[in-house]
Amino acid sequence: MSIKHIAPIFRLSLLSGLLIFLLTGCWDRIEVNDLALVTGAAIDRYDDHSIELSVQIFVPRGSSSGTLESGSTKGGETGNQSSYVRSAHGTNLADALSHLQEKLPRKVFWGHTEVIIFGEAVARSGIRDDLDYFMRAPQPRERAYMYVTKGQGRDFLEMSTKLERNTAEVLREISKSKITLSVTLSDLAQMLASGSNSAALPYLELLAPLTTNNSDKTESFLNATAVFKSDKMVGKIDDRTTRGILWLRDEIKQAVITVTPEGEKGTVSANLIRSKTKLEPIIKDGKWQMNVWIQTEDDALQNTTMLNLVADPKALQIVQNALNDDIGSRVRMALDKVQLDLKADIFDFAGEFHRVYPKEWKKNQNRWDELFPTVEVAIHAQAKMLRPGLSSIKARESVKESAK
Repeated sequence: MSIKHIAPIFRLSLLSGLLIFLLTGCWDRIEVNDLALVTGAAIDRYDDHSIELSVQIFVPRGSSSGTLESGSTKGGETGNQSSYVRSAHGTNLADALSHLQEKLPRKVFWGHTEVIIFGEAVARSGIRDDLDYFMRAPQPRERAYMYVTKGQGRDFLEMSTKLERNTAEVLREISKSKITLSVTLSDLAQMLASGSNSAALPYLELLAPLTTNNSDKTESFLNATAVFKSDKMVGKIDDRTTRGILWLRDEIKQAVITVTPEGEKGTVSANLIRSKTKLEPIIKDGKWQMNVWIQTEDDALQNTTMLNLVADPKALQIVQNALNDDIGSRVRMALDKVQLDLKADIFDFAGEFHRVYPKEWKKNQNRWDELFPTVEVAIHAQAKMLRPGLSSIKARESVKESAK
């Protein structure tokens, strides 16, 4: 082969060799079996100057590894051994995490975190510093669901489960169902950064098991709401009043409403098909007002009254009026507690006034804490029974008795 043909081949080989140095490869890879996958986390008060961070770590095991009997929690492991809980304390969240990492053979990985729980003591002292860490760190998921618990958050991570692999999955499914308040890490950050400077998180209270043989303790807790002013918890709302909060925030997706129509002895249960809440802010003659329009579409699940919802439009209207009264009373109950007692705008009335009246809002935004309790709220509930059912047994029996 001539020198003329060798030169291009040499140049090509040299160029190929230089390109090798430009390939990054996987020099910084971390194998999955080198990671401690965090599914849930809890932040509790350790003492006056430090916090305790507890993490629920997923344990990957085959189906043949076996399970613990009777849902015991020996050594911090949940009943099906799919996860276990480890804790460490420090002056702040980052410090506690560094101490926790010293106790684990694997690197802590937050990418699979489904729930983050604040113990009530931490929530009342302020969560802004903890929220700052979660929003700065690259791994924690902004879609992780947030909770506040009575007592220690670690106790909830350690509860035994049967239907799900761990309590993080239980709480995730509850949040996704929209039966109670559902707030993600991103939602919480936005609420605290809004003009209202208030927030609401689902509040859990552990109850005694229903029976002594009930090993699934995750069925025995109460769903309520924790109310925050700035970043500190200022109070809580019971589970019944929480339904009114969901109506006002346009977050209710599932509900069964049972009412006693006027003049009737029985009840009617209606299943919510869909709901829409619209807030209409009004500033007139110096008064700040809010119209709350709630429109629902329902179907009848059970009718134990003598009302014939199928053939009698008047009877149908009586039931719809009863539904309107029930929705209105729940919303009013929530308003009285939040607006007059706690004085925390968790409904984002501030945002509605800001959008509709930007000039007036700019003049008064610094005194919103003073204005919010004085806003006059009018509730307009409009329930519509789309599916009254195909029959009314008690109504037919009443007609037969009258014919005898």
